[in-house]
Amino acid sequence: MPLFKTNAIVTRSTNYGESDKIVTFFTRDFGKIKGIAKGARRSKKRFQNALGLFSHIRVIFFDREGVGLVRVESGDILHAFPKIRENLTKIYFGNYFLELVNEMAEEREANPEAFNLLLSFLLSLEQGEAEEERLRMFETRMLSLFGYRPNLKQCDLCKKGWEDLRNAPTLFFSPEKGAMVCEGCSKLLNHLLPLSLGTAKLIEQISQIDLTKIHRLKFTPQALSESQELLQKFITYQLGKELKSLKALRGISAQREKP
Repeated sequence: MPLFKTNAIVTRSTNYGESDKIVTFFTRDFGKIKGIAKGARRSKKRFQNALGLFSHIRVIFFDREGVGLVRVESGDILHAFPKIRENLTKIYFGNYFLELVNEMAEEREANPEAFNLLLSFLLSLEQGEAEEERLRMFETRMLSLFGYRPNLKQCDLCKKGWEDLRNAPTLFFSPEKGAMVCEGCSKLLNHLLPLSLGTAKLIEQISQIDLTKIHRLKFTPQALSESQELLQKFITYQLGKELKSLKALRGISAQREKP
């Protein structure tokens, strides 16, 4: 049975039977994989608490067929993210990061850029504050890396670009089209969301900017509000369901807004 090693982030972990765990990893070399860790709840030597959520580990696993569950042999912790685990708000943010990747990623499709992005945002979340802007940046970049980048450079119907639309009083976003729509074309579509040109340009910047510079970008209150509704409804449409972790995030946001 072939033996493999790779860096991984634990995105889901559930107990199985009396002593085992079923674990989902997002790995640098193999994408999303699911495995069974025999005796993980009893063996301190082989896993050393390495299979908890957020754990960045060096995982060793056996994979005979290339399909189904792999057999997890061991995991060495590279980073456990203790400051995320100790802060309830950061836990909610981190859970959203993990769930979004878990739902977007196909099994066994390597995406090292997405792995590096997830790791980078978890490190940033641990070291900094849990800010709404981080969620919007993460959503935008992950959409691009998994092939869902929205078209915000021109109207999807008439093809007018930013230069033509710079004085347009109203613009919209269509979650179904995944694209910007001008006011003139808006009558042809339903379920449109309000979108300012500034927000469209900011999302495009986030999609392209070097990751080391991404946190320099600033959101106006309008851009933060518009991008939150736009991105989350677009993600929900693409996935065909709303992520469970969004409910917890809404609760956190509501508490922050209380006087």
